Amino acid sequence: MWTAVRQLTGRQKAVASLVHGVTAETLNEHYAAISTDQQYVAPTPKQLGADINPPPDYVSDWRVFRMLDSLSPTATGLDGLPAWFLRVAAPIF
Repeated sequence: MWTAVRQLTGRQKAVASLVHGVTAETLNEHYAAISTDQQYVAPTPKQLGADINPPPDYVSDWRVFRMLDSLSPTATGLDGLPAWFLRVAAPIF
């Protein structure tokens, strides 16, 4: 009885039991087999071109003004210019 108590309380380490025929290699093969979908078909690449609207050939002054004038207050970019500065300077740009 005291042997069982020591095992439960952790004072005696339990002896690991080995299962005959189970190795790291057999476990790896098993999990590789159950994790592989044999009927997997790769998706076709997305077709780009005719079905997408092409970008405009030029950017007009009005479009630049509208984009800068409608920036959100938190639209500081990588250049560090605050949005309020870009909105105020939009007519000049």
